[in-house]
Amino acid sequence: MNAPSASSSTKPVTLIGGYLGAGKTTLINRLLNQPELPSGTAVLVNDFGDVNVDESLIRSESDNGNIIGLSNGCICCSISDDLSQALDQLNTLPIAQVILETSGVAEPARVWQHCHYPGFSPKATVVVVDAVNFHQRSQDKYVGPLVSAQAAQADLLVVSKTELNPRFQFHSLTPQLSGQDANLIDAIVGWQRDFDSSAVTTHTGLSPEFSAHTWYQHDVVSWLDLEANLQTLDSSVQRVKGWIETDEGFMQVDKVGERLSVKRLGPGDKPKLRGLVFIFHVIQNDGARRNPVAAWLAARTA
Repeated sequence: MNAPSASSSTKPVTLIGGYLGAGKTTLINRLLNQPELPSGTAVLVNDFGDVNVDESLIRSESDNGNIIGLSNGCICCSISDDLSQALDQLNTLPIAQVILETSGVAEPARVWQHCHYPGFSPKATVVVVDAVNFHQRSQDKYVGPLVSAQAAQADLLVVSKTELNPRFQFHSLTPQLSGQDANLIDAIVGWQRDFDSSAVTTHTGLSPEFSAHTWYQHDVVSWLDLEANLQTLDSSVQRVKGWIETDEGFMQVDKVGERLSVKRLGPGDKPKLRGLVFIFHVIQNDGARRNPVAAWLAARTA
């Protein structure tokens, strides 16, 4: 039986976790654009640049640009690097509940601890599991423990990309829903951890060290060459994302694991920045940190 709702003196926080590229941003976009999202909901995201809030939903924007008021009575707020600062800001607003997107390299159990904050209390953890990449990632000797821990710490699992891998099965006692489920939004908003359970998972402390490398583009590149080169990246590179100007036009690039997705931009969609962000787990070689992206870039320009 689920525990009673959080005290009326605190605002409940629902965490949405999952590994890099699992589909958290897609799910957040879907949440923000659903009319059944209750009024007074605050959605905290790591980067507004990843969230495409429909123009018809935007009502206002704060002076510093980190809070967007939505016409449906909800707000979208950027966490930046300081969750406590974002929660302090939300405490001054008339909101009823919070949905918090965690970093793709975070363990939800760690973030859960920080949601015990004045005026707030954690409610449930929803973890997005990628039907295309989960099994391979969970067996990786570097990131596997983190990927598995994220799923193990869920109160509800949402399986994404099932249309790309309809045979995917994840054997777990944790309740699961497909990302295509018609009742998904209601389930996420209403889900609550059973606090009577003694099996609340704590964080493992086994997370690998991650780093990011940004490559800023200066010259137009051959798309065929870049596409081929991206497939040669070291397996320690977990995510590649950005915009590139090629001889075939501007491209939005998103690589998760071995899967490369490319969107050709229209004439009026010229990006403000050109370049790629690479997220990789750090491998130590005889005590030295290795940057696989630097080596890849050096080989590209040699």
